[in-house]
Amino acid sequence: MHFFIIYMFIMLHYLNKIAESQRELLQAREMIDEAQRTLTSSLEDRSFWNTSGGEDVDKDSERLESVKAAAISSIIGVLASLPISSYEVHSLPQLFFRSSVVLISCALFGVTFRYAVRRDLDNIQLKTGAAAAFAVVRGLALLESGTTFELSTDALMSLALDGAVSVVGSIFIFLSSAIALDYCFKMRFLSPFPARKQ
Repeated sequence: MHFFIIYMFIMLHYLNKIAESQRELLQAREMIDEAQRTLTSSLEDRSFWNTSGGEDVDKDSERLESVKAAAISSIIGVLASLPISSYEVHSLPQLFFRSSVVLISCALFGVTFRYAVRRDLDNIQLKTGAAAAFAVVRGLALLESGTTFELSTDALMSLALDGAVSVVGSIFIFLSSAIALDYCFKMRFLSPFPARKQ
């Protein structure tokens, strides 16, 4: 008889625990449903940034900001490249051609930088990574276009040195452009992507 009473208390205790667990699960489910309703309603109200070209993005303002980013980046890039270019070229047409290539590269970099950084203006790795990626690609392209490959120690050393100089020069150019763009973002002369309708 005592065994049966103890057994019943234990069963009631476990049934109580099961009921309590089910109540907690039901409350958790209600919280999840509420969170989903809130998220759905927020998305329907477009309270989050819509970067897919929706109604909240001002396309005319975006074009203007991209042109400004390209102009700032290309001007600073060309100015930063002048000491390097004047040392490496031997005639005015070569300097003009090289500056034109830098102008186009930096204009593309400015637009890409604006879209890559977006509103994450304090992410130093993203900003320097974008500049470094452009610099390495441009530096290696300059190296590839200007040299012939020979399989000797002297040729490999010369190639490595030329490659390092090209990449470092390109890093200087694109990093200067990135710093100028970052400064313009922080001074609110340039708006990061996306620009919302007023």
